[in-house]
Amino acid sequence: AFTAQIIINHVQARDGEKIDNVEQALDRAVENGVKNLVVQPTHLMHGAEYDELVDALDGYKDKFETVTIAEPLLGEVGSDATVVNEDTAEDGTAFVFMGHGTSHTAKVSYSQMAAQMEKLGYDNVFIGTVEGEPEETACENVIAAVKEAGYTKVILRPLMVVAGDHANNDMAGDDDDSWKSQFVASGNFESVDCQIAGLGEIDAIQQIYAA
Repeated sequence: AFTAQIIINHVQARDGEKIDNVEQALDRAVENGVKNLVVQPTHLMHGAEYDELVDALDGYKDKFETVTIAEPLLGEVGSDATVVNEDTAEDGTAFVFMGHGTSHTAKVSYSQMAAQMEKLGYDNVFIGTVEGEPEETACENVIAAVKEAGYTKVILRPLMVVAGDHANNDMAGDDDDSWKSQFVASGNFESVDCQIAGLGEIDAIQQIYAA
């Protein structure tokens, strides 16, 4: 199932392919006589969409003998950036991972990830977000941090399970306000490259979801 009805509608209009939304998938499971339901979201973090999914499942608790919901990729949300989940370098090159950003309390997940990168010694990894929430992940703040750290080459990558509109346009697009354009316009870097691949395409990430 997909949680985003707008994407379901888009795929149906474009490809004539019909994908269940969560409610339809749950109704189908009930009709098929499923007794034990296991839900594995392919969400990146425990944010608003994950909360909505949990709420939707609440209405079906009495229709199954057991309902199990697995954690999203980055695990649970801790109370602050010092809480690090268990699951989770080229010379002179900074890797900037661009996430979506959220005003949901899950935004601490981005700070936790940055803290984990630091802890693992990946000093050349920076976390940014399209929405600029949390604040230090806004594009101009990430540019300043990368410059201050002394990196001259930058590789931008999406911190998203699927590389869609945000990755292709907000990150790598040709408009002045894309991240690529802003990094280039700053004049601080010799090269700014984009790698457009979602986290879901990485085998190790697929294995975490499967596990």
